[in-house]
Amino acid sequence: MSYRAIVFAADNKYTDPLLTAIKSVCVYNQHIKFYILNDDIPKEWFLSVEKHLEPLNCTIQDVKLVDYTLSKFNGPYAHINYVTYFRYMIPEVVEEDRALYLDVDLIVTENLDELFAIDLEHYTIAAVKDWDQQRYTGHFNAGVLLLNLVRCREEKFMEKTIAYTKEHIGQLEVGDQTVLNTLYPDYFVLPQCYNYQIGAEWVGTVERESERQPIIFHYSTHHKPWNSVSYNGIRELWWFYHDLDWSDIKSHWKIKNVDTNTFTQYHQKNHCFILTNTQYIEHIEYLIRSLPNYRFSVAAHTMMSSTLLNLAQYKNAFICPLAIDAKIEDLLNRCSVYLDINHFNEVDNIVQRALHKGKPVITFQCTKHKEDDVYTHIISEHEPEKMVEVLKELEV
Repeated sequence: MSYRAIVFAADNKYTDPLLTAIKSVCVYNQHIKFYILNDDIPKEWFLSVEKHLEPLNCTIQDVKLVDYTLSKFNGPYAHINYVTYFRYMIPEVVEEDRALYLDVDLIVTENLDELFAIDLEHYTIAAVKDWDQQRYTGHFNAGVLLLNLVRCREEKFMEKTIAYTKEHIGQLEVGDQTVLNTLYPDYFVLPQCYNYQIGAEWVGTVERESERQPIIFHYSTHHKPWNSVSYNGIRELWWFYHDLDWSDIKSHWKIKNVDTNTFTQYHQKNHCFILTNTQYIEHIEYLIRSLPNYRFSVAAHTMMSSTLLNLAQYKNAFICPLAIDAKIEDLLNRCSVYLDINHFNEVDNIVQRALHKGKPVITFQCTKHKEDDVYTHIISEHEPEKMVEVLKELEV
């Protein structure tokens, strides 16, 4: 049987994100050989994963790299450690002639046949341009790499990268990504859909180059979706794949019909949305506690105070600090009701936008930002129980 090689590098602290990434690949792809470059993941973990992969015509290879040289290479940021340098070893430990390297902080949402079929005869590396074009013009992001291993071996890829890293270890602004860009400036440019960097948008550096939907979502900043609060727009999608049961993945045709938008834990029909620039949201905790059948999404363009962040303790409260415009638009589309209940200024003309989308808009007397006639209901802040009654009447 012919396998396609997909390579990850991870340590034992990242087996949960690693397993999520593997599951996302397996939903849409079969006949994959997963190479896991590591130095401390226990054998029992591999045995457990292998029994789930076999029915999918996939396999997994434990590649132990206990190497003193590589362990001295630390990354430039706290969320990057020496394990990322393990990718230098790919041409030596992968037997196939090409390999797809993936960071563990990503998910795959489509079939990868088209990516694997790209002609790399005259290139060593195929990658997507990095998001920070102002700082790294022309450079690629190393979180997704399609490697021509025949050329890598001819060019002594491993020896070159290790030698360059040793010589410049204190000058590598983006760690091994700097090394790879320096040594391989002539690379095949992949479409952005193969490495769409979530978390980069909120600093204003990502622009969609086409209407093609992302195939690989990469949570490339330190704001990871598995953290208690992460400042990116698509954390629910990561949790969808995280929570998928292997039995669903094994049922290949069944899973092809799964729509992540129907993942009811995160996409309830009864859904209140609030966009705010203040922690003062009238009776928000009371409403959350009184309406367990509603999802409450509270978003802001900025960081949030502990007052709002602590609302995440409630199962039906989803807190979105540093929300990008695309996330706010998504929440506005998904919500069933917009609550104009934040004090001080209205944000982004959000009430009018909600009305334009045909959403009911409800407010308290003390928080309304528009004229009375635009609201579905205006309720006294002294009678929050009436807000609860109104929302229950709107329940689907």
